[in-house]
Amino acid sequence: MSIRKFIFCDICNPQGIRSIELRRAPRENQRTGRRLGDGRAWIEGDLNNAVKNRWLCTSDGRHVCPECRAIKKDI
Repeated sequence: MSIRKFIFCDICNPQGIRSIELRRAPRENQRTGRRLGDGRAWIEGDLNNAVKNRWLCTSDGRHVCPECRAIKKDI
């Protein structure tokens, strides 16, 4: 039995909300692991997987999704 890991964006999803039922199918230039319409980002996997998918881990340990990273350039 393996343990599933999730990383949540500390900017757009600080409460760590994840809903599989409303998850979008992966498409080019779209965030995966998102709920429809609410903009909360999360990714399944470890930190290496997140970094490979353009997520950022800041020096103070926050996780930032690619969309928030593009919007907040001062991170």
